Amino acid sequence: MGRRLQDLMSRSVIQLKVNQSWGPFVINCVDCASHLNVIKQHEARIAELESMVAELTRPAKGGATGQPLVPIDALPPDSGWAHLKASVQGFRKPFLQDAHDLVIEGENALLIVCDGAGSLKHSKVGADFVVKHLSSKFLELIKAGEVFNQESWTERARSLFLEATQALKAKSQKDRHNFSDFGCTCIVVLAGPDFVACAHVGDGRAGYLDASGHWRALMTPHKGALANSTVFMTMLEPASLEQLVRVTFIPARTRAVVALSDGPEDVCWKVSTFDPSGQKVIDPNQPSNEFLGKIANQLVAYTVKNVPQEKLDKLWQDFLTEGTPKLKTQVDDKTLLLALRG
Repeated sequence: MGRRLQDLMSRSVIQLKVNQSWGPFVINCVDCASHLNVIKQHEARIAELESMVAELTRPAKGGATGQPLVPIDALPPDSGWAHLKASVQGFRKPFLQDAHDLVIEGENALLIVCDGAGSLKHSKVGADFVVKHLSSKFLELIKAGEVFNQESWTERARSLFLEATQALKAKSQKDRHNFSDFGCTCIVVLAGPDFVACAHVGDGRAGYLDASGHWRALMTPHKGALANSTVFMTMLEPASLEQLVRVTFIPARTRAVVALSDGPEDVCWKVSTFDPSGQKVIDPNQPSNEFLGKIANQLVAYTVKNVPQEKLDKLWQDFLTEGTPKLKTQVDDKTLLLALRG
């Protein structure tokens, strides 16, 4: 036979040479077909991981991102993590459906963003519930001294995401509401002493500052086939965790992390451009060095002046509300969290 496994996996009908003649022969064995599907899933995951590795190991020069470097000023010694956090409702929206939390625990910064689906009746309740549940559970692990690596982060994150979904489902049943009406996306970013990690369901953006001073994406948003469609926490099942809960783990210290809902993404992220052929619009998923660098440096300046956190958050809330023409007229809710250390 001598055909490469990759060639075989790319076909639903496998060709075999029998008595000097080629097939095709349809796979009738249910077990074989099942194994082939599993292999295809693993192949897709391997391709995704290879893409991540290629991006993370790419030399971080100005030409690599196509953006000039914006150096981040130093924080005062022993100042720990400085941060900004806010969620504001979209232009002319009657109420807010985003939720967030940002927790500093020792050398760790935990950022959580949930975006309630605009068309779902109880999505704000779902977003608030998921944020509170995951914040509590991840904080427990941090305080217990959990040591994370690629394997343990993947296992823990997916387990806690499923647990949050199951707890939300139990609440919806107790309250006699339709569970699917609680749909929300979710992003969790954890920056520790010597790593940065992300887990997410659905869209939004997350990023980190690499060792050379460039901002890099931590996740690829899950975009559906239809415009503005994605996946939600209410869709999680044990069998779908690997597909729907996407994870990233980078074993390196970072000075800064950012997480946001999709509302403000086109202000601080490059999300649309033409491919090299000029025929197709693609999402480069590239954080803006200029925007995030300026915000980080303003945070440093306020920290040096000992501006209280409450005032910082109010200033940030005002900026997200109408700090730029795009932000002012954005109809979607806007959540953006940023944490920075020395």
